[in-house]
Amino acid sequence: MQRLQHSTLADNLRNDSVEFIWGKGTVYADPPEKLSESTGDTGYQMWAQLKPYMASAQQEVIILSPYFVPGKSGVAFLRQLTDRGVRVRILTNSLASTDVGIVHAGYSRYRKDLLRAGVELYELNQVTSKEDRRAYSSGKVGRARSSLHAKSFVVDRKTVFIGSLNLDARSVVQNTEIGVIMDTPAIAREMAQNFDQRIDEVAFRLSLDNDEYGYGSLRWQGRVDGETETFDADPNTSFWRRFGVGFMRLLPIESQI
Repeated sequence: MQRLQHSTLADNLRNDSVEFIWGKGTVYADPPEKLSESTGDTGYQMWAQLKPYMASAQQEVIILSPYFVPGKSGVAFLRQLTDRGVRVRILTNSLASTDVGIVHAGYSRYRKDLLRAGVELYELNQVTSKEDRRAYSSGKVGRARSSLHAKSFVVDRKTVFIGSLNLDARSVVQNTEIGVIMDTPAIAREMAQNFDQRIDEVAFRLSLDNDEYGYGSLRWQGRVDGETETFDADPNTSFWRRFGVGFMRLLPIESQI
């Protein structure tokens, strides 16, 4: 309660200084009947209505998805965008920050394919700054650890989606989700600029380091207490955590995650 009372949003509400931006919004939702219909019926999937917005991108797509399991078709779709010169950047949870390891197991299958497709891939840095940790421990506004929860995408800094939809099979095919598309460039620009300014501070950027035989090894680069560091395994995780997720990758359950 103390952290909420002293948050920036609470202060702005008390001071009547919340900034409103007016624009057109369109709400999309999966119908309840989706739960009783065939999972292959795209007529009941909200994603079928949202995909054209992303497919229409001319310059840039920014995606925030806590659970991200694109599948082969998703990788192919994103490759089509990058082949047209569209810059695609994705932020999702790291193994350290996710609360569902089995979803990360499904996502991790596609990291190399995404990077080879020209996608810029980021994973949230679970460990926060010393200042945040000190603030948290003293009862002030701060974070002891971080985990991504927002689900959104920004297209060409003109159009924004915000909702409950993760880009994974469970959300697209099985769950009933809801969200709003806003054709509001002012909001889209602000979200994209915030991504530009903060992404290197809050996330690790993934890359492929190819050896002489062409085998690509993943690398994570990010800031730890203000210093740039590079890791050759999922940062801030134990061997057993990585082993467990590696084992789950062998299970044929992608449609369930």
